[in-house]
Amino acid sequence: MKKLALVPLLLLLLGPALDERAAMLECFATPQSTVTAYWQRMIERRHRDALECFVDGNRGDFTGMLGLPDLVELRCRDFRLRWLPGGQVDLSYAIEYRIAMGESLQRFASGDRLHLTGTGWKIARPLLVAAEHP
Repeated sequence: MKKLALVPLLLLLLGPALDERAAMLECFATPQSTVTAYWQRMIERRHRDALECFVDGNRGDFTGMLGLPDLVELRCRDFRLRWLPGGQVDLSYAIEYRIAMGESLQRFASGDRLHLTGTGWKIARPLLVAAEHP
């Protein structure tokens, strides 16, 4: 009888860990969510966590990653997907950002090739994209 009483307690204690795992998987559910998670982690200066968005990210060295200036806003928009064979996609998108409140949004184009892995969509490599995203 005492063992049955422990089950709800264990579920209560393990619940947050299970929720965190579900959230982690959700951020890699689509190519768009992976790219958005990457940029969010970068503006939060969570470079080691940003490496998780890459195919070989767990073994990478984050010391050479791009340092972003302090931003008050950053968002990825206008996603365009080009599906490739073998669980790959080329994703182009615009990044809009604002350095200070009251400033207008700045914008630049970016793109990445992503692969579908056992843990979700991961960035395989950046792609060169035109300077201005239509």
